[in-house]
Amino acid sequence: METPKRLQPLGETLRRLYSLSGNQCAFPGCCHPMFNNEGNFVGQICHIEAALPGGERFNPNMTNESRRAYENLMLMCYHHHIETDKVQIYPVWRMQEIKRQHEEIYSNIERFIHQMQSSLTDVTSLVSATTVKSLASLYIELYGKDDREPEHIEEDVNAFNLAISKLSALSPDAKQLFALSLARTQYEQNSFGGYTENIFVDPYEIERVTQADKTHLRQVFQEIERAGFLSLEHQDNGQAVFWVCLQGTEANIWEMIKQFCHKKSLDITTMVSNLNFAAID
Repeated sequence: METPKRLQPLGETLRRLYSLSGNQCAFPGCCHPMFNNEGNFVGQICHIEAALPGGERFNPNMTNESRRAYENLMLMCYHHHIETDKVQIYPVWRMQEIKRQHEEIYSNIERFIHQMQSSLTDVTSLVSATTVKSLASLYIELYGKDDREPEHIEEDVNAFNLAISKLSALSPDAKQLFALSLARTQYEQNSFGGYTENIFVDPYEIERVTQADKTHLRQVFQEIERAGFLSLEHQDNGQAVFWVCLQGTEANIWEMIKQFCHKKSLDITTMVSNLNFAAID
């Protein structure tokens, strides 16, 4: 039997862990991100069965390679990493189930994207969306106050309500894909090494995460682009990215919603796909 030794997870293992984390803590109900808006890793890599003797759920029969394998690792926030150190409450089988249930959501996104809808029913006509009245809660949460002039409030509200109307008319696939894309947006980097408020989606990342059919994914992205929510650009290095758009207002409301959900530990994917924007109004 080899001497227990802590080995760093392999790069491929870390990529798989992150891809299937949805950028959220694996603990049920926790929306704490694993990477913050600046791209810094703020989560924790947790062992189900500890790497070393004395650790929680240590299994002397495991090899060092098994201990650092994907199957024995999960991503959690600091609070729930500590919480799950209670071995009597969180034995191995329960930790494995928490990991399985959380990662299943993101490993089976293609299943949700391809859910069959009735061929005789326009499912978009069944969607009920509530319009917003002011977006005051959004501004107050982000800036501490809402000091917009009445004409700017009207501009924001009209633009976002039009967006809600267009969003509700999207196919279920497109709605879900746009919501997922918002959750995985990245910030544009400026020439000084900082970041602007502009956000973009890497379609190749979405392809890797969802493992969806490339042709179908491209068609759904085109539907979202036609609706005015994304704008395709080919960068100097040849990489294609989609910039997130909102027509009719100077406010970058989708990026503001991304910030809002981060601060309030809300799931932006659920908010957008369910067209439930009451929290920001």
